[in-house]
Amino acid sequence: MKRSWIISLLATLLILGGGIAGVFYVLDTVQKDVAVSAVLNEPPAEDDEEGEVPKETQEIIFESQKLVVQLELEDGSVGSGFLYNDQGDIITNAHVVANTESVNVITSDGKKMPGDVIGVSRDIDVAVVRVPGLKGKEPLPIRKENSAELLDEVLALGSPLGLQNTVTNGEISGLERTLDIEPFHYKNLYQISAPISPGNSGGPLLDRETGEVIGINSAKMDDESIGFSIPITDVLPMVKRWSESPMRSLPEFPELTGEVYSPVTGTDAEQASYMVQYFYDSINQGDFVTAYSLLSASWQEDISFENFRSGYNNTLSVKVDNLVADPQGDHVEVTAFLTAEETVDGEVQMKKYKVVYPVKKENQSVKIWSGSGEELSAEQEEAS
Repeated sequence: MKRSWIISLLATLLILGGGIAGVFYVLDTVQKDVAVSAVLNEPPAEDDEEGEVPKETQEIIFESQKLVVQLELEDGSVGSGFLYNDQGDIITNAHVVANTESVNVITSDGKKMPGDVIGVSRDIDVAVVRVPGLKGKEPLPIRKENSAELLDEVLALGSPLGLQNTVTNGEISGLERTLDIEPFHYKNLYQISAPISPGNSGGPLLDRETGEVIGINSAKMDDESIGFSIPITDVLPMVKRWSESPMRSLPEFPELTGEVYSPVTGTDAEQASYMVQYFYDSINQGDFVTAYSLLSASWQEDISFENFRSGYNNTLSVKVDNLVADPQGDHVEVTAFLTAEETVDGEVQMKKYKVVYPVKKENQSVKIWSGSGEELSAEQEEAS
């Protein structure tokens, strides 16, 4: 899809358009709070247990990810969407599917199926895509009333950089925000601290306690961890109308034509580096479920979640000092240099590690296949 209009907006906002990310487990070493960016540089939480994701939230994430899809257009653009009803209707952003009538839809398990745009607004950044292959499937629960409040904890799901099944958490940090990004008028927006990146557009914002959809992730401040989500209650009447009576002709968006804007995939090396960074972001956040989900199926067969989680019992935080990505045929070898804060015999110690991960695709999703590492001596630290 053409996106020259967004380039002129990068000084203030970045509209999002398109999954998941990184992994590791090394002996009994490195590991804990974050939100997809450089939060690893922040001081660790005082209480190691406070940042952990409760079991109820783990279940919400697992079940919700099955109903969040990635949308692919012919020009390479990628966005996100989520199942709205049992008719196979997917809610997404209008800017994701503007100027097209059909898209490819990729489910969380890697299945690709066709979808048709049955409704799109020129005023509100919302659209609906009907996917016959998803008909009869139970949709995500939708909150029918606008009851979100400041500091409510939320989960943002989508496909940043084309990496499916990515989940970040945060809070509602502002209410009733207003933005104008031609041709759309955004009003009554939720301002969120949950990090979102290109590719998250159209993905759901969930209430962390209930798992209900409360918003549609749509935009972010450029270079800032501030995102914006359209309240789902504001668009439900429109979405329901399209589902019951699909539009006979779709509006055109001449403003959104021009150069192809496709920030979603990046190079293989960029995706692999993002995966490993996201893995440690999840560990720092105490979200071991997401971190474990980034491992390949073969690695998960070798280590149970319980053993994976227990490997981080003594780790307070991990800082990624440097990542080096080296393409190697069918995979990318990512070398991570880490600083870990750990408890050893009741004392807090800072340790340095070098970890190597092969990263490659598995069923359309990028996964970390294995990991091997070593603690660095003072001499090795200087050399690195």
